[in-house]
Amino acid sequence: MKVEYVARKVTLTDSVKQVAEKKLAKVEKYFADIIDLRVEISQERHLFVADIFLKGKDFDVKSTSSHKDLTTAIQDAVDKLEMQARRAKTRLKGRKRHGGESKDALFWNLEVLEPESAASGTPHIVETTTIPVKPMTIEEAVLQLEKSEELFFVFRNAGTNRVNVLYRRRDNNLALITPDM
Repeated sequence: MKVEYVARKVTLTDSVKQVAEKKLAKVEKYFADIIDLRVEISQERHLFVADIFLKGKDFDVKSTSSHKDLTTAIQDAVDKLEMQARRAKTRLKGRKRHGGESKDALFWNLEVLEPESAASGTPHIVETTTIPVKPMTIEEAVLQLEKSEELFFVFRNAGTNRVNVLYRRRDNNLALITPDM
């Protein structure tokens, strides 16, 4: 984990950096995909102010603490950051576990055909899904896909009256499949 230090009106010693990195190791256990970790230390009159910014793939966490002692300010800020990281982690887990269903997903009928075939290793149809295909324009389909957490959206093109599939690519752009008849 690489930590970026910013000091304003304060000189940071190696011992202060070691204390900060030792305390920040606790936060690393909550998130494996930390993109940016910045510690800003400043002195305002007789207090040291420690601001810690943690940026990840799905989260942003910030904590601030001020104290007369520099190491105590850093430790308090890291403790606050750890508490916020714990809350953010439970929110992310809860969102992935419970959320993400659109209104159209409630109408899908799922049926497991051969549950034992998934363990055998040979490809079999394991799940069948029935999707209501509604007539709409491509713009409306884009809005529906953006609103949902699904990777694809099946709809009937109102202009051509043909079934189309709109899907989200790995680069987060959208692609449209139209049948050639």
